[in-house]
Amino acid sequence: MTSQKFSTLPALRRQHLLAEFTGLKQACPDGVYVGLTPGDPSLWSGVIFVRDGPYAPAVMRFQISFPDSYPKLPPLVTFSTDMFHPLITPLSTYMYSTDIQDNGTVSATDEERLPPGGFSLRHGFPDWFGRRGRRAAEKKQSGGDPAARQTPHRPPPPSDLSSGGTVSSRNSAMAQSPGFFDTKVKEVSIFAVLHYIRSTFDDEDVLDTIPLEAAGNPGAWRAWRTHRVEKGKEFESPSTLSDAAAAAASTTGEGLMRKPGEWNWEGVWEERVKKGISASLSEPALYGGNSAADDVIRFLNVGDDDLNAIKENLLRTVHHPS
Repeated sequence: MTSQKFSTLPALRRQHLLAEFTGLKQACPDGVYVGLTPGDPSLWSGVIFVRDGPYAPAVMRFQISFPDSYPKLPPLVTFSTDMFHPLITPLSTYMYSTDIQDNGTVSATDEERLPPGGFSLRHGFPDWFGRRGRRAAEKKQSGGDPAARQTPHRPPPPSDLSSGGTVSSRNSAMAQSPGFFDTKVKEVSIFAVLHYIRSTFDDEDVLDTIPLEAAGNPGAWRAWRTHRVEKGKEFESPSTLSDAAAAAASTTGEGLMRKPGEWNWEGVWEERVKKGISASLSEPALYGGNSAADDVIRFLNVGDDDLNAIKENLLRTVHHPS
């Protein structure tokens, strides 16, 4: 039965989302799988199998909620898998602001905020965010009517990576600062969003370029920076660290010196991420079916014999198509 959400969805937007989803069947980032929520093409469920990098071999479940004005306004990405990650708001946190100012975080009532498990897209697609730009865009769209604004996590309309181009052309846009992707074209494709999200799990260089103001979890950001400095990483702009840590950042790989009373981040990233990866691979997490996303993308707990039989059937299908 078609839901009310589907029936009231603007036809053009519905066609746009369905076209993007169809395109992902032909070219989706490696290790990323998405599915449509029945009756609601504006809500997608996804899974990332992290195969390389600092978060391998985690299995991460997430959902993407698209606003009415997507792709002019950003989607809201939320993870149901808890992971200690610089861009993911902890599931135990009620609400994080996505706008961290030089003089501290903004108030909890700020319109730009992430829910528990929310993934910050501010680093990858900065032109989607910003108070002045968002409010100007909303005023222009609504004719000055504040009631016409979108949902809370829906800042300004701008432009970013287009839906066109090849995979190699998208990859060449990586590692730019302050934004991961070039933001001078008109639209952002969902391929670009998924590609960026995956890269923040399997690419150390991408994690290194994230500024504190873009972090969804400032503690995880500091822990990652400490971990990298301990491994010998030298950051070109140590001022992006916390004030206390920046002044004492080691250039010899021996870690960060701390002032009395400061939080000790040494070893925190390794411990928390190791626990998160282990939890993501546990049977309750993989086969528990405790969320709506599990109903869209399900995992089967099969033994080795069943798995080998499935592989043999697939091989027969490939070599002897009907």
